[in-house]
Amino acid sequence: MVPHRNWAFTPYSRKVIAIVTCLALFLWVATPLGCYGSTDDSKPPRYAFATVLMTENDTEFPDIEAPYFQAARLLTFQLLRNPRTRNRIDNVPFLILVTPDIPQRHRDALSREGATVVPMDNLNLDDGSSQRWNAVLTKLNLWKLVEYDKIVFLNVNSVIFRPIYDIFEDPATNMRATVTPTAKMPKNYMIAAPHDSRTNSNAQLVLGQESYQKDHMNDGFFILHPSKDLYNYYVSLHHIRDKDESVHPEQDVLDYAHRADGPMPWQNLGPGWNLKDASRSDYERGLKSINHKWWRPIADDFVGGRIAMAMDEMTAYLNH
Repeated sequence: MVPHRNWAFTPYSRKVIAIVTCLALFLWVATPLGCYGSTDDSKPPRYAFATVLMTENDTEFPDIEAPYFQAARLLTFQLLRNPRTRNRIDNVPFLILVTPDIPQRHRDALSREGATVVPMDNLNLDDGSSQRWNAVLTKLNLWKLVEYDKIVFLNVNSVIFRPIYDIFEDPATNMRATVTPTAKMPKNYMIAAPHDSRTNSNAQLVLGQESYQKDHMNDGFFILHPSKDLYNYYVSLHHIRDKDESVHPEQDVLDYAHRADGPMPWQNLGPGWNLKDASRSDYERGLKSINHKWWRPIADDFVGGRIAMAMDEMTAYLNH
């Protein structure tokens, strides 16, 4: 049950919108999907959306049952089913990378609802790294999925407001040459993200005797080109922060590997993607997604109403 909030949308209006959305969905199911996608059958797109499900419970909200699992279901519905937000390009799967602790019944439910469940092991680094550190770095397995040209990663607690499939053709997602690559680096790479407005861009990160200015990309929403060479390079950097103190070890790895003055700088997708603490004015300017745990209160009642409506639409669809 979602905690009580003073929503801008009444329960009745959300129910009406959810029913209308389901009717539109059923009409869409009767329409051949191919009419929305590429007409070039000789080279189908090798794109994917992806998230990582590595836990199910929120210790601060113990009364909410498996909230992260429900969040994964919501993303599945929004990317693959909801006519307001779904992808309209042929053959673009939604990959959910799951760690060993996710029960089989939840993996089966996600598969039935259309997601592609990808079992993943934790990295299990042999240097005494904590279990949590290894689990968080499991996200790096995205770079091993080399059967895809581009993968859009979203935090599992993202909520989508508008379609996001046009990101695959954004100029920031073009392949780029690595500047004077070392033996461990790929010759070409691609990673693009919005700027992470939550972090202090003047913070310092220390690698051995070297320090540099952090310029944070958003590690909760980005697009990448998979590369096993880049995966191996990331793993080689796992020591760049104290493994017991780093709050966001995967952020530290990506920040260093793709620093602005380094050989593989990340590209900025610009505003409008996966904000935290978004407002109604952000939504009205075209915000496409938000990084927020759907079961937690949010300051802006309008945005809270949009999140609640998204959950209502999924519930109406699954219970039809």
